[in-house]
Amino acid sequence: MKNDVIVIGSGIGGMNAAMQLAAKGYTVSIFEKRSEPGGKMRRIHYSDCIFDAGPSLITMPFILRDAFEQTGVKLDAYLSLLPIDPICHYRWLDGTQYECHANPFKRNEETEKTFGRKSMQEMNAYLSHAGRVYHATKDVFLFNPFEGFKEFFKTTNLSMLPALPSMKFMQKFHAFNAERFSNPKLVQLFDRFATYNGSSPFLAPATLMVIPFIEFEYGGWYPQGGIYAIADAMYKRCIELGIIFHFDTDVTEIMTERTKAIGITTSNGDQIEAEHIISNADVFHAQHDLLSRKQEKKPNLSTSGFVLLIPMNDNPFSMAHHSVLFSDAYKQEFTTIFDANRAPEEMTVYISVSSKTDKSQAGVGKENWFVLVNTPPTSKDGEWTPNRSESYKNAVLTMIERFLPGMRSYIAHEPQIISPDDFSREFHATGGSLYGSSSNSMFSAFLRPKNKDPRISNLYHCGGSAHPGGGIPLVILSGHFAAREIMNNS
Repeated sequence: MKNDVIVIGSGIGGMNAAMQLAAKGYTVSIFEKRSEPGGKMRRIHYSDCIFDAGPSLITMPFILRDAFEQTGVKLDAYLSLLPIDPICHYRWLDGTQYECHANPFKRNEETEKTFGRKSMQEMNAYLSHAGRVYHATKDVFLFNPFEGFKEFFKTTNLSMLPALPSMKFMQKFHAFNAERFSNPKLVQLFDRFATYNGSSPFLAPATLMVIPFIEFEYGGWYPQGGIYAIADAMYKRCIELGIIFHFDTDVTEIMTERTKAIGITTSNGDQIEAEHIISNADVFHAQHDLLSRKQEKKPNLSTSGFVLLIPMNDNPFSMAHHSVLFSDAYKQEFTTIFDANRAPEEMTVYISVSSKTDKSQAGVGKENWFVLVNTPPTSKDGEWTPNRSESYKNAVLTMIERFLPGMRSYIAHEPQIISPDDFSREFHATGGSLYGSSSNSMFSAFLRPKNKDPRISNLYHCGGSAHPGGGIPLVILSGHFAAREIMNNS
């Protein structure tokens, strides 16, 4: 039977698109390269610990709730969301520590205690400004499909025009932060939010100010049982709606006739037809490889990541669920990644220990440390060979021990390594890039691939490399937009 819709990839964007369409009566099949759903949102069992080896934080939980409610069910029937407090614990090499809270009263108290009253007032003024920008622009840039510069000429968007100067398109994110905070540690803390979509604060526009506002306004959340519980819940809902999954089936071609997609070819040599195709794959991979557009220019890619999954024994470090250990060479770190195209030797380290919130994620006497360092998507140092990965693992552990002396002695089992090459190989992520194109340009929002393919009339894109971008809530929205485009065009 010919499908109404084929979805390439079972990431949460693709599964959400499938859910929305199946709930409206479309027949949907999903083809997935790996043996389980979820895409980059995956779960790894290792040494008596469970690791979420992809995204580790949820913001804007109402988007996840809406995704289920739009198919006729309540999210609470599938998973439980827990608030994370503090959202993140920040550390600097001089011994300064700061806990950031979503609750504004707790945040004010902690900010004043750590950085002084002036810094607390500066932060509130910053978030107030960013909040105005978010509310003025969210319906254009986040909550609807985006048509680039044409959006500014739509009568429905005229009310946004007075807010354009406050968006600071022309200013770099770091410069904006440095103007508004007198304490360099807070500048560095807010600069870090550029990495949420794999960008550099020294290159990306100041419009990224909305990212910290969203995190502080809507808080950080975690689903009981791990982030992968989201993929589990979506998969369960998809099955209930009659969606067919084909695992261990890589798609090698999107078949076309002139300007229309007619189906797919799989790694098994099968050809399956459909009225519509949704690609939940990396957009450049879809265009360059699946559509054989070999002339397609590779975008300016976002960061990749070097990951360590570390089973830890009980230890004295009192880790929070989320921690950031800041290097003293932050600008050099981004120059090394984006200009020199090398993994930084002096790196900022992100650590997630979900077993602090959810004891089910580690055995008795254990903690599950997920460690992430930003790296370039491709590197002038070449492939991530076992020797190179081992060497960089030791460099990362050495950096962690500058904050947590003796940390190595509490490692229960040899850390498992996930390199940029692994992301590239496992997910067809171009160069191992985690978010597709970076936001290192004032035009990035306008250049990000749209949800409706510009050349193939019935091909649609979703996932972190398509509009509106990376991160759990935005990827869910991308699936919604792809589904909406099909409904509008049917």
